[in-house]
Amino acid sequence: MKQEIDLTAVQQICSQHQIKIKDLQSLAGSFSKKVFSINNELLLRVSETPMTQEEEKFSRVSSLNFVPKIIHTGMLDRETGPLYYLFLTLLPGDDFVNTYPETTLTQQKQLGKDIARFLDNLQKISGTSYDIGLYVPALPSFSGTWREGHQTYWEILKQGAEQLPLQPESTRVFESAFRFLQASISALDFQTGPKLLHNDLHPKNTLLEQGKFSGVIDWECSQFGEADFELCHFIHWCVYPPEPSIDFRPFLRALFEAAPACSQIPHLAQRLTIYQIEHEIQQIIWHGSAVESWRIPHLTHWLEGGVENLFREITT
Repeated sequence: MKQEIDLTAVQQICSQHQIKIKDLQSLAGSFSKKVFSINNELLLRVSETPMTQEEEKFSRVSSLNFVPKIIHTGMLDRETGPLYYLFLTLLPGDDFVNTYPETTLTQQKQLGKDIARFLDNLQKISGTSYDIGLYVPALPSFSGTWREGHQTYWEILKQGAEQLPLQPESTRVFESAFRFLQASISALDFQTGPKLLHNDLHPKNTLLEQGKFSGVIDWECSQFGEADFELCHFIHWCVYPPEPSIDFRPFLRALFEAAPACSQIPHLAQRLTIYQIEHEIQQIIWHGSAVESWRIPHLTHWLEGGVENLFREITT
């Protein structure tokens, strides 16, 4: 879609719902979606493909606080083809990374407690099967156990890795990573059943308004998995923040002290190490040599006890 067509379409969609545009901003979208802020009150997501799955994802969290709510859905008929859209409430605030310099230690700790409560409420929503993988599941609606799903996922990752023109040292690290996964598989035996996960929950998707938790955005990747999988991205951002001066540990420490259900799972450090290894391997498969030089050291860090070391820092 060309930008000129987008703006015309936005005006037509808003007109259909008697929404007068006073302020219109184009925001960064994902998964071939265009996103617009309307009057700093509504979020409009538009796509040339049906948005049934996205609508379902927002609908299943509609009973929760601190999430966007669906206002309108529909389709705009155009000569160039249909344009599907979704109006959502625009949550107040800015993301935790942008607001970090202004937050106090007390506010960071309170955010940890608030996120812990949010996760417990989110994970009261259960599914019937697991979605295995990161972001877009490699094994959607997997009928087996959590352990079996990850074992199958590792075979997919191995196949992807075999196609990569890795440096010799990177190949050795990959081999060590897959050996670690197989040796640690029993840590994934414990399961409580499929719980709803945001699946991309990290400081950029966590909003604060005047230093207080105000919402969680970007639910496009939400899927069902074991509750502790939700901690994967927070752990990663704590160890590898976007700026070296940012220290997310007070927030993470408070989150764990609040004892959400997802932090009470047995063998948690080992399980989170498995998830981090999967994440690094998947990113290298997707992006190849563009990320190999810095993702391989990340992978080595997790293999050498990165999660255990972080846990010691935040629990002492």
